[in-house]
This record gives sequence, structure tokens and C-alpha cells, in this order.
Amino acid sequence: MKPLVVVIPHRREVALLKQAVAACAPWPVVVVDDSDGGAPPLPTARVRLSGGSGFARAANAGLAWAEAEGYAWALVLNDDARPEPGCVEALLAAAGPGVGAVGPVLVGPAGVESAGIRFSETTARLRQVTEAPAARRPVDALSGACLLLASHRRFDEGFGHGMEDVALCRAIRAEGLAVLVEPRARCWHQGGATVSRRSAEAVRHAVAGHLRLVGEDRARRGLVLAYALGQAAREDWSLGRLRAVWAGWRGV
Repeated sequence: MKPLVVVIPHRREVALLKQAVAACAPWPVVVVDDSDGGAPPLPTARVRLSGGSGFARAANAGLAWAEAEGYAWALVLNDDARPEPGCVEALLAAAGPGVGAVGPVLVGPAGVESAGIRFSETTARLRQVTEAPAARRPVDALSGACLLLASHRRFDEGFGHGMEDVALCRAIRAEGLAVLVEPRARCWHQGGATVSRRSAEAVRHAVAGHLRLVGEDRARRGLVLAYALGQAAREDWSLGRLRAVWAGWRGV
């Protein structure tokens, strides 16, 4: 089998997409074009969707293409992310028997954005780890902004925009496989290119996705609502924010 292809779901920012593709050289890339009007021609393979399909469905289309083309691993990459030199190689070196997913240290405008995700099955609390580890280590989940997976993996398309990466990593760990963060791999992530992080849409999707993660357990669902309201109080205690939390709670 061929070792690896980079899968880039694309929605809006063409300039950032071109930077992402260039940063992946010399690795092969497939762009999953989920834009409304169609992305301009690029020197990559392309899978065309109808537009607005969402990250999970777009990523799955790219993963299916990778599997059909005989690639063992696929690096799912946001179109506003750029792997630093040596990142892809370090991720691939960490993959192997007993490993289900590997992610880099994500760096954004404010510094380290994510070195893995902690998720408590008891309290349903999610927390981004923002201190890069000294050595490779297991984590509960990884960000889908830059995520190395076996090509047969698929995201749950029931998630709107967010939390599908956590759900997939949970499923991988349930199989007894490791989910690892590799500190030798670093990737720049602009963030918010598809949906602004503090927009009402992002809040609604985050709440709805978090609820989907915890299922029907009333206690944990109540905690999810409390976390969302607490975050709103810290960041933007506005009527629009509260409406977005309520819409996510109601699944609107």
C-alpha cells in the first residue's frame, strides 16, 4: 500500500487552501471541494461535493478516496492549517501497530492551541491541553484540524461542526488503540476560516455536538449546558450568545 495522502476539506478561503497545499509538499494531496462555487484548479487530486456538506462528510469523502486509492494513512488537514517542515514525517513515524490516531502540537495566533484534548467520561468536561509535552504521549482525543488516521476510518456525520474529532478518537480508544500527540510534529492553525469560533453558529454546533457526545444521560447533559453558560458568562454574556446556546440545546 501507499503510505500517506493529505486530505483537505475545503469550504471558503482559497488563499489559505493554496498555502495548506504548498505546505504539504512533497506529500500527495486530495482536496475535497465543498465550496458553493467550486475552488480554482490546483495541482492536486480533487473530490467535488455539492457545497455546504460539513466537515465530517467532506473528510469522509476524502478518506474514502484515500482508501480506494490504496493509501494506508490519511492526514486530515483543515484548509487553514499548515504543517511545519518535518511535521508529516514525524506523525507518520509515530503511527504503527497499536496506534489509531496521531496529532501534532497545533500552534495558532495566541500560541499553543492544542496538544491534545482531555475528555472526562464522568463529568463530560472537555479541555484543550495547551502545554506541549516533552515526549510523545497518549491523550483522550485530538483536534481534527490536523489528524493522522488509517484511511478506513470515518467521522460520525451526525455532528454539525465540531466534536466529531473527539467522537472518533473515543471510538478508536474503545478498540484498544492509542491516540497520541507527537511533540516533534507542529502545525500552524489559523482557525475560524469556515465558521468563526465565537459566532452564534459555532456556539450552537459546539453545544449540540457536546450533547451528542454524552448521549441521553440527564446529569451529563445538564453539565454540558452549565459549561456552555459558564463560558458565555466569561466571554460574551449577550442575548445572541444565549440564544445560540439554547438552539444547540434544543438541536435547532
